[in-house]
Amino acid sequence: MTKKVSEALGAMNYEDLIELQRDLFSGGTLIKQLVAGKIKEINDSQTRVCATCGGTVNLSVNHEYTLIFGPKDFKKRASFCAVDCLEYFFIQLKQLSEKRLQSSNQER
Repeated sequence: MTKKVSEALGAMNYEDLIELQRDLFSGGTLIKQLVAGKIKEINDSQTRVCATCGGTVNLSVNHEYTLIFGPKDFKKRASFCAVDCLEYFFIQLKQLSEKRLQSSNQER
């Protein structure tokens, strides 16, 4: 980690380093906000909602199931917290497909 911080500091210009030093001398509130914001951003990107039950699925903690479906040019992604939610989704999807097929056959 020290090497990464050193590399980040090495990439900063003089003015940014002075601003960083001022923030550190005054308690580091700006740095705390930046770090907290980045952690929240990462957590939000790794948390999804189960397509069936609406529960949260944290990708870094839980075993999650993701289904990617749809036409080639418009793919959809659905995440599930457990196998039973995935099964329920498939059952509902199958019923919806059967209803669409029946309605299209009746129109002919």
